Amino acid sequence: MTKEYWDSLTKEQQSELAINVGSTTGYLRLVFNGYKKVSFGLAKRLEELTAGEVTKSDLRPDIYPKQ
Repeated sequence: MTKEYWDSLTKEQQSELAINVGSTTGYLRLVFNGYKKVSFGLAKRLEELTAGEVTKSDLRPDIYPKQ
């Protein structure tokens, strides 16, 4: 789900999301493609800024198990 979400965004939307969460598009690309793990705080921010399209459980199931 996370990769599909990232791929559905335009380059401008990707850049805006990165800026809003305090990251870079390069790092977020690695996260959404499964190569990097985000911190628990970044996982929460991404869930908030994507309005739940990407959940913290999607990004960090080891910290935030699905309920």
